[in-house]
Formats: sequence, structure tokens, C-alpha cells
Amino acid sequence: MSKFEEYKEKFISGWWNDFVKKSDEEAELEIGRERIVVFAVALILAFCFWLMVNLSREYNLNVELPITLGAVPEEQALVEDLPDKATVSVSGEGWKLISLYNNPPTINVDVTNAEVNVYDQVQQRMNTLPDINVQKVQPLILDVDLEERVSKKVPVRSRVNVSFDKLYDFVGSPELSPDSVVISGARSLIANIKEWPTDSVNVTGVAGDLSQLVQLKESGELLNISNEQVTFSGKVSQFTEGEKVIDVSTRNMPLGRSISFSPSSITVKYRVPVGEYNDVQKLNPFEAYITNRQIQQDSSGFITPKVEQVETKYHIKIRSFQPRSVAYFMVLD
Repeated sequence: MSKFEEYKEKFISGWWNDFVKKSDEEAELEIGRERIVVFAVALILAFCFWLMVNLSREYNLNVELPITLGAVPEEQALVEDLPDKATVSVSGEGWKLISLYNNPPTINVDVTNAEVNVYDQVQQRMNTLPDINVQKVQPLILDVDLEERVSKKVPVRSRVNVSFDKLYDFVGSPELSPDSVVISGARSLIANIKEWPTDSVNVTGVAGDLSQLVQLKESGELLNISNEQVTFSGKVSQFTEGEKVIDVSTRNMPLGRSISFSPSSITVKYRVPVGEYNDVQKLNPFEAYITNRQIQQDSSGFITPKVEQVETKYHIKIRSFQPRSVAYFMVLD
């Protein structure tokens, strides 16, 4: 036999042995996998059988059932909220208790008297769930405080905070529509309510007329409110700045008393819509004055003038004035 044939025979023999060895290993792995699958299936079936047997037995369970307000006499209203939940002890098959625990029914509590039997109302609700027995309810009895229901109209208070793009502002005051709402509830709860606020809302970067729906503060279970939202709106314009020099005068001075000021005038800085600027520049829209009462209460010799806008046709916003105070002197005849 030549060396070539010898090497060939060794190669074939070695390859065959390796192949047979690998085949045996793969067969063993396949058998191992089958055993694992069989074991897993058997375990799952055993667990399901155990679950079926055990959940068919009777169990006791404490479950919290949500409470909602049901019927209330038309002319009366609650003074205090009902509890959110009732703790109910029940018994029944495990399967049915699991369903009850995952989907607890809501208990509508009808308030027709000052004392409410919660057990009875829970029992009525649970009658729709067969083979579940109510053992205990906590609280068993609710003492409710009912008062005469009244209604009251109150203004809406805006809690909308608006920030504008540079040089923009409201022309006039923003408005709410409706600007008032009707609230109803127990007399003692309504008595001290003077206004009803909106939610706190921030609106930024405004550079044009604004109109936006705003939610009112939630009224809760004890009060009813005629609207859930209002419209917040306002006209917006670009503003520019101007200045006016105003003489300081006096008001309410006794006859014969004359006062002189140093300086005798102040400079008022203001903002006005661009479209109104030229008209305002032709006017004298402010008055600066000091009253006799201010002088009587002062001991320093310097008083801050009061600045009043007397021209109401235009949408002027006073920013500041300088100087902030002036000296005053009695002028003797």
C-alpha cells in the first residue's frame, strides 16, 4: 500500500469516527431537550391541576369596594364627603374571589336619611354576583350631615399668567366669558364663597390677540358648578414708550395756603399702543399732585406725588416717574 493510500485511509477513518461521535452527541442533546420539554409540560399540567383543585375551595377575602354618591333628596345636599371605600369581608370559591378582587364593583350609596346602612347597600350590589357571601362591612353605618341646598352666583377669578413677546401687551384688560358662574351645595359650604378661580395657567410668548379656553377649579363631590370652563380673551398690540413732563400741583389745600415745590415738575414715563402714540403726544394725559393730608402727615420735607391718568380714551400704562419725591415749601403772603 502506498503512503498516499495509507494517509487517505486514515483521513476517511478519522472523519467517519468524528462524524459518528458528533451524531451520537447530537442524539443525546435531542433526547435531553425532549426530556426537558416533557418535564416542563408535566409541571405546567400539575400546576394547573393543583390550581383547579385549590381554587374550587371556599376562601375568605377582604376587598375594598369604591363608594360613589347615589341619590340625594333634591332640596338637600351633603356637608361632608362620603368615605372613598368600604372594606368588605366576603367568602366564596377562589375563582370567583379572584374575579371580584381584580374587578371590584362600585357601591352607589343612596343618601335619603341622616343614617345610611352600608351593609344593606353592599348586599344589594353583591346580589348580582352569585355564590359570594358578604360576611362583614366596614363602616357598617354612615352618619351623614344633610343641609338645605342653595345656589349662588359668584364672579370668576382668573389665574391665567400671560407673558408677552418683546414690546407686546394687552390693550385694556383681558376678559373672561362667562365672567361669573352659579354654584350650588349645602348652605354652610356656599356661604363663604365669594368667587370661583380658574386653574393656574401660564401662557408665554404672546404677540397677538389671545382667546383660550381655561378650566375652572374642580368643585368636588359636594358642590355643583354651572360651567367647567371659561374663555380667557384679550386684545394685544405692540407698545412703544413715551415721556411727559407734568407740573406738580396741590389738592384739598385750606383757603389762603400756598405751596411751592422743588422741582416743580416730574417726568412720567409711559407705554402706549403704537397706533395711539401720535395722538397721546398731543395731549397732557396725566396730573401730578400732593394733598393737604400728605403734607400734614409728613415730617421729612419730601413727599411722593400722586400721578393720575386723566385721559381714559387711550390705553396708556404708566411705567414710572422721576424724581420719586419733591421738596415742598410754604409760601407766605
